Amino acid sequence: MNRFLSAAVVSLFFAASLHASVIDTNVAAAVTAFQSGATVINFTSVATVTPLSIANYNIVAVPNTAKVFNQIPGVQFSVGGVVGTDRPALYSLTGGIAGDAKSPSNVLGPVDFSSNSLFGPGAMIEIFFPVKVDRVGFWLNPSLSNVTIIAADTNFAFSGLTETTLETGANVTAGNFVGIQRPTADIGGFKILALGGATSKGFTIDDFTFKVGTTSTTVPETSSLLLTGVGLVALGFMVRRKFAAAHTSNSKN
Repeated sequence: MNRFLSAAVVSLFFAASLHASVIDTNVAAAVTAFQSGATVINFTSVATVTPLSIANYNIVAVPNTAKVFNQIPGVQFSVGGVVGTDRPALYSLTGGIAGDAKSPSNVLGPVDFSSNSLFGPGAMIEIFFPVKVDRVGFWLNPSLSNVTIIAADTNFAFSGLTETTLETGANVTAGNFVGIQRPTADIGGFKILALGGATSKGFTIDDFTFKVGTTSTTVPETSSLLLTGVGLVALGFMVRRKFAAAHTSNSKN
């Protein structure tokens, strides 16, 4: 009985850790697990979009034909500004930077409000999911900079609804697979923000991953789990005392 109660308490405290998690890894098994059952976009071919070929990360004009908004089912993109007008672009990496694409050779990267490529401070990509998802992840360009990622319950610019931040991954690592996973499908908006400062080189992303949740399981809040655990511990003491009393009574008889 005591072992059973101890195991139950341990299990409850273990469940307390099942909250949103930030992934920042280059371990293949961890990436595979994150992508299992999810949609993975490698940007090899996006309908109506012609990638812009670049051989360095200098500033170049980006044509509208290279920009991505809602051509990928289940997700929409912007770079701030006007939704549907200010959009990120597909870049085809060539020459000495070709190896920076995880799935050669196309990546998605920021564009400024003047329709120029943006590899530096101020670079950002905003994302909206019309149907909420439980995870978002991608590979970051190894030759550019770390970023901050933010998951929210929606994206105000797209939906017009109040936006609440769910989880933040600060300063996640260039060259790694990074993302956020939630216990339920409550992610409706996502932001990728370049770090500030003159040394920031911006970012591009590849193998963009998202998964519409299929589970209705709700993970209790940590406080609820702790209270339940404390209750079980107390119950364990009560059972133990009653068991000891019964054993003593039987011994006397």
